[in-house]
Amino acid sequence: MWYFLKYAGYILIVRYIYAEKIFSSSRPSNYFLGLKCQGTVSAQSSHYSTGFDRYEASHMELRSGTNGGMFNCTWKPENIAFNGGLMSLKIDGDGRGGYTGGEWRTRDYYGYGLYQVRMKPIKNSGVVSSFFTYTGPSDGTKWDEIDIEFLGKDTTKVQFNYFTDGKGDHEKLYDLGFDASAAFHTYGFDWQKDRITWYVDGKAVYTATNNIPETPGKIMVNAWPGIGVDEWLAPYNGRTPLYAYYDWISYDGSTSSANSSFSSGKTYKIVSKNSGYALDLAWGDSKNGANILQYPYQGNLNQKWLLKPISNGYYIIENSLSGKVLATQDKTAKDGGNVCQWEYQYHPSQEWEIISIGDNLYKIANRQTGLLLNVSYASKDRNANIEVYHDVNSPAQSWWIDLAN
Repeated sequence: MWYFLKYAGYILIVRYIYAEKIFSSSRPSNYFLGLKCQGTVSAQSSHYSTGFDRYEASHMELRSGTNGGMFNCTWKPENIAFNGGLMSLKIDGDGRGGYTGGEWRTRDYYGYGLYQVRMKPIKNSGVVSSFFTYTGPSDGTKWDEIDIEFLGKDTTKVQFNYFTDGKGDHEKLYDLGFDASAAFHTYGFDWQKDRITWYVDGKAVYTATNNIPETPGKIMVNAWPGIGVDEWLAPYNGRTPLYAYYDWISYDGSTSSANSSFSSGKTYKIVSKNSGYALDLAWGDSKNGANILQYPYQGNLNQKWLLKPISNGYYIIENSLSGKVLATQDKTAKDGGNVCQWEYQYHPSQEWEIISIGDNLYKIANRQTGLLLNVSYASKDRNANIEVYHDVNSPAQSWWIDLAN
């Protein structure tokens, strides 16, 4: 396909081919050339998240091949590494005077909803580190795309952009007030039919409302050096290796499940149907990692919780005493994983869906995993531990939520 991009007041015509071989043990190399070349693409799921613990071929693709044009690299799967709960994308030399880059993407397509990434981009002239959605002619659709791009020449800024049926020219350069390459931060966009709102560390910073894209796309990230776009990226100095780092990615589709009966300015007690005991911050400990138990309700601050809505029907559950939020320990995705408190870091392991099941009872589901808040072993003992577990329709997974007195 041909991309028509407008940067720095002039038009670039770029052939941007996404029908290249995919590194995978479970997909043929002509996957895009056949199976996915359909007239329309529909969204596949209402939720997706990965903590990049490993390469998982069932839902991930690692790109091979070239785009040409301003992309001054060959995509290499070996430029993508998973280590210590992080994914790194490397820009490197190819040993022949050229360069290699890394590109990761989902297999499925996703539509309207909230997209988030926690990442640390490359700081170096002439390169891009990105997070975006894309679909186009290689998928049998029109070209629709939504971008978060870090230009390595100045990582105190981030560029937002989008394309609708191949029409772009929507660039917005936002001043972060910090150097994005120095530490991990959370970036995202909420894509709806009539608008796109971009976020930095949970704060809405820019909204676009004109000619919004509508076609579901794949979630993608890449790191690459540019050529012929010096006015946009500044000249690439040939430095290698360079690394962009990604901690996690999440997507949550548009939903009307938000419970509007909770006020973010009031405190609540959360009481187990199974035991009648309340959710309790053990010993009123204010430290990150402090444990969560059940205990007879005493009306103390360590048993009172603020239910703060964030987006798409999700909440953070903040302890009134410590100001920290409910979280799964070490971002666990396992049945029986411990629940603790932690300073809010905009991670889906700290965010919860509160699902009404009638009679003022709720199930509380972790956004990252879908696992439910659960009293360990359905215990009715005081000081019993709180964990996450898959839905087994147990009273130990049902909670009364009432205004605290």
